[in-house]
Amino acid sequence: MSTVDPRRFVEPSAYKELGYPHGEWARLRRQAPVAHFTVDGWPSFWAVTRHSDVVALSCQPTLFVNAPGIALERTTRESAHQMRSIINMDPPEHGAYRRVAAPWFTTAALARLESVVTGTARRLIDALGDEGECDFVESVATRYPLHVVATLLGVPECDEPFLMEVTREIFEREDIAQAEADHAGRNRETFFEFYSYFSRLIEDRRAKPRDDLATAFATAKIDGCPMGRMETLSYGLVTVTAGHETTRGSVAGGLLALIERPDALRRWATDPALTATAADEILRFVSPVVYMMRTATQDHPLRNRTIRAGDRVLLFHASANRDEEVFANPDELDLARTPNPHVALGVGEHACLGGRLARRMTGAVLEEFVRRVDRVELAGRPQRVAANMIPSLASLPIRYRMRPRAESRPAARGAGDRC
Repeated sequence: MSTVDPRRFVEPSAYKELGYPHGEWARLRRQAPVAHFTVDGWPSFWAVTRHSDVVALSCQPTLFVNAPGIALERTTRESAHQMRSIINMDPPEHGAYRRVAAPWFTTAALARLESVVTGTARRLIDALGDEGECDFVESVATRYPLHVVATLLGVPECDEPFLMEVTREIFEREDIAQAEADHAGRNRETFFEFYSYFSRLIEDRRAKPRDDLATAFATAKIDGCPMGRMETLSYGLVTVTAGHETTRGSVAGGLLALIERPDALRRWATDPALTATAADEILRFVSPVVYMMRTATQDHPLRNRTIRAGDRVLLFHASANRDEEVFANPDELDLARTPNPHVALGVGEHACLGGRLARRMTGAVLEEFVRRVDRVELAGRPQRVAANMIPSLASLPIRYRMRPRAESRPAARGAGDRC
């Protein structure tokens, strides 16, 4: 096999400075689709890069488990927030916890949220004005999913900046740690503040139930008993952070891909019927979640290699989504691509619970933007977060001019509370 530098797969700074290692993944898919690596400062791991293998291992949740965690951590780092969470649970326990929130993400449930999804997209694009410059990540991609998820939970709009800070602490911790000497202390303080905040929200919903997801958490029972306090709080944390950060990544990364491919942007602008397939293609192409880690519970042969019990296995979703055996011209953005069996939202037992909502939000806000923009270009160099799991864009400076509005429409805020 031609030499690849495995630091490209795990070092957060490599993603920040160089972007996704698509070239290295392509080489692995051709020459060593199941490869074992050791990197100084990191636990050893298997890299699984073929689509069929990522799907197969994802669909064996007792052989390849989520516990004790789904992210590869530095060997020198002490985790700042070890907790029992739905994302590191395994069957049968995982299914019981998943059923708590599942009714809020059905097709029927999301239809009730549609006015918030589309109204929030319209409001944020309206706020851009007729022309100018902005950081699209700050102005739209960050605020949009955060408001939709906060509305779903029942969190008032004035508390959204706090939730944004919690998300930043988790997904931008490498950048923050470099800038702040006492980041570990601030990290602990932020998590304590979140748990205090969410505890108050849960107690309020137990006393005064509402039609929101926080009430579902507050009143949930697992095997006939109330859901535990830490499990309840961690469920809220996962909902806020994962639900926000992945869609921020797909929306910002999607717009960058469209700016770099103006023909695709114009095609979508003139054919809004593309939105359903375009959203899936954006998710495939951007792949906001690079990998999910699993731990083998027993020895398992795979492509003439043997994964041993206890080994860490990185399922590279971003590589699977460019697999030449599955996708024609995988490095091209084809907004009409169908079928599109991407794994950007996971597959199997741990497929993203909010996958339908993530797909709809991605499509709705990008459709609103491309339909209304007349001209858009980069106004500076995009910057990426230093992270190896969700290395989304930290900034996307754009210069734009919008088309004249045919008619004035009210800027709907959505169904969430004001403070």
